[in-house]
Amino acid sequence: MDKLTIIDFLEERASMDADRRAVSDSTDMFTWKMLQEEAEAIGCILADYLEKGRPAAIFAEKTIHVLSSMYGTVYAGGFYVSINPEQPAERIRRILDVLDPGVVIVDRALEETLDKTGFEGRKLIMDELLEKAHAGEGRKDLSEIRKAMGPEDLLYAVFTSGSTGVPKGVAVSQGAVIRFISHFVELFDIRPDDVIGGQAPFDFDVSVKDIYSSLMTGAEMVMIPREYFSTVARLLDYLADRHVSVVIWAVSALCIISGMKGFDYRVPDHLRKIMFSGEVMPVRHLRLWQKAVPNAEYINLYGPSEITCNCTYYRITESAENMTKIPIGIPFPGRTILLMDENMQEITACGQTGELCVAGESLAEGYYHNPQQTADRFVLYKGSDGVERRIYKTGDACYLGEDGNYYFAGRVDFQIKHMGHRIELEEIETNLGLLEGLTRACCVFQEEKNRIVAFYTGSAEPRELRRALKEKVPVYMVPNKFIRLESLPLNKNGKIDRARIRKEQGI
Repeated sequence: MDKLTIIDFLEERASMDADRRAVSDSTDMFTWKMLQEEAEAIGCILADYLEKGRPAAIFAEKTIHVLSSMYGTVYAGGFYVSINPEQPAERIRRILDVLDPGVVIVDRALEETLDKTGFEGRKLIMDELLEKAHAGEGRKDLSEIRKAMGPEDLLYAVFTSGSTGVPKGVAVSQGAVIRFISHFVELFDIRPDDVIGGQAPFDFDVSVKDIYSSLMTGAEMVMIPREYFSTVARLLDYLADRHVSVVIWAVSALCIISGMKGFDYRVPDHLRKIMFSGEVMPVRHLRLWQKAVPNAEYINLYGPSEITCNCTYYRITESAENMTKIPIGIPFPGRTILLMDENMQEITACGQTGELCVAGESLAEGYYHNPQQTADRFVLYKGSDGVERRIYKTGDACYLGEDGNYYFAGRVDFQIKHMGHRIELEEIETNLGLLEGLTRACCVFQEEKNRIVAFYTGSAEPRELRRALKEKVPVYMVPNKFIRLESLPLNKNGKIDRARIRKEQGI
């Protein structure tokens, strides 16, 4: 496996399961052979645009043809970057400036949006690319590209926010994905007859687990249209009618169903694996899911894009009725978890909080075209055993519990000092999530007024929440102000958008 590439796996799957369903969206379907053939044909076209190791950006809504274009980019010797067209033009421009792509593949309907970014490089209209591919145009022989391809080659990049205002492109190799997904499908028993319900957009690394779990096992991936998450009944019908058995979703996506009382309408009873990540799962929502779908296995996943999806997991075997906080669990095989203090000294004592750092398999190569921030976050560390390891500093505060599980304790940079105490805002949010009459909550710190402000959705009155929260946290952790909103805005990754709340509320 050490020498195999993603294309080797795709061609093997197309040979073994040629006529089985590989992927479908709301209108179209590919068998494995159809997917592989279109991907290779697209690769023949893109090979005339890409030098080895050069990126192709894909600016389109998620469809089965976008997936074949992603694989086609790899066939051509490049790596792919999916760009969400809903982002502001200025952010898209900055991403393209960082990438300097060999070509941008763009939906015809989005061509004007792309032009507004000022991009002046080469572009291919998706419809025209597919026409050329099906007509057999482009290079007829990719054998030299295949000979030069190896697991160390980049597979994709996903862009995250940057502290300098310039988005950072997390660049991940083919081998990193192959190693991680090999562990993932074995640990969680993803089977060839599973149907994976793909919620995440392709510019979000949760989609990596959907795409490559499907590839590694032969399971079908069903792409769920984004707009279905605005109508819970339509979403639940889609899950049930498509017999979706595995979901690997952002927490906020699961909370849409439970928060809108979707289970009163229909229960997707084919589900057997429900995995979630991205932020802390509110215990009250987990309770609703467990009650509605009691026979499914629930798994909490943790990890940033920089370590290829996840580095820890926790199988939830107990009832959420008895839980107040969900662990992030134990390391994946091939991973080493280190907790570091502010002096980069390793913490080994249970209960002591430090910055979670990750070593071992499947670390990203770094930030594309950004050596300074790569050097800041991916560092060499010599442990007490004398072995020097490359580690990634996550910026997440965690601690090791007496039960052997790691627990998330907030962002290092979310820690505040208030009334003489150091406080993790996530700790307040976790306890708010246990209160009746509250659906979701987030807290921000208003520095100039030295006060904590809690924004929430739900039916409870602020005075009720203040009184109830005083029973769970010290008084210095009770927000100074509670503001009820109709909804909490989400960013493109489905997480609560704190920056937008601050801006809209004048905080």
